[in-house]
Amino acid sequence: MNKVSSNDIIIIGAGVSGLILANEIIQRTKRKVLILEKKKKFTYEKNLCFWNIPKNELTKLYNNKWKKIVLNIDGQKRKLVDKNIEYLRINSKTLHDFYVNKLKSNNRFSIIMGCQVKSKNNQNEVLISTNKGKYKAKLVFDSIPEKFIFNKEYLYQHFVGLEIKCTKDIFKVNEITLMDIQEKNNLFNFLYVLPFTKNSALVESTYFSSKTLKRNTYINDIKSYIYQKYNIKEFTVKFCESGIIPMTRVKCNTIKNIIKIGMAGNWVKMSSGYSLQNSFIYSKQIVDCILNNSYPRISSKPLVNFLDMMFCKYVLKYPN
Repeated sequence: MNKVSSNDIIIIGAGVSGLILANEIIQRTKRKVLILEKKKKFTYEKNLCFWNIPKNELTKLYNNKWKKIVLNIDGQKRKLVDKNIEYLRINSKTLHDFYVNKLKSNNRFSIIMGCQVKSKNNQNEVLISTNKGKYKAKLVFDSIPEKFIFNKEYLYQHFVGLEIKCTKDIFKVNEITLMDIQEKNNLFNFLYVLPFTKNSALVESTYFSSKTLKRNTYINDIKSYIYQKYNIKEFTVKFCESGIIPMTRVKCNTIKNIIKIGMAGNWVKMSSGYSLQNSFIYSKQIVDCILNNSYPRISSKPLVNFLDMMFCKYVLKYPN
């Protein structure tokens, strides 16, 4: 008979929400936490951007920061400069290394890499079967999203970004282009430019629409933009990232004692796709509940959700 490992709390997935929640639990309670992560190792696979307000553990750990924020709309440049506001970037490898190293210093924390979850059964405790064995806990937080099917009635944010290096100095290192909105028939598309140095930057083509496009479409957007904006035809691609974010409330298949977190739990702000600051806010609310011996919940924001939903419906219907 296979031995079952017993834990107070299990977190499925060592992504942003899982690590931030694990850290909050370890720091503020005496619970034993186990993370089950399907990846065999952490790599630089995406960039995470957030505003410096409210402050958190990562506001001093950034890889880059910018003080000037630019929007280009109908060829007109709008600039936001505020001494109190900064836009920050941290790559996923930096974030993972920071939290995993910090958490591993506590003997109440453990993480199993290369761990594929096969099934979850719930009786008095949640029993999780994996390729690495069986694990049980009274409380499980699951960051794995349900498989979503594209629906023409819903809006999705989808993008491809290239970290490029040019032979010329063309970028302003203290200024990001948050949105350079492009004129396209029946599509809302913008380019997003994060300069790392004078000759390197992350350039992304982002769409808000009900369906994704062929990968070459995004890459050709970037090539065309770099040529038109900076008169550069050739550059070296150092890194590529892509993503799809549902701009709607995703369905959470609620099972007793298994709580969805992160994108799977609607921690992403549907009108923008940002989630990192929410991970800190919601993790704190969950641990507040644990300390009060109540079922973990996050506070609802009906007005904010309504306004976000109306914005997304408007973009879906009137992209131009």
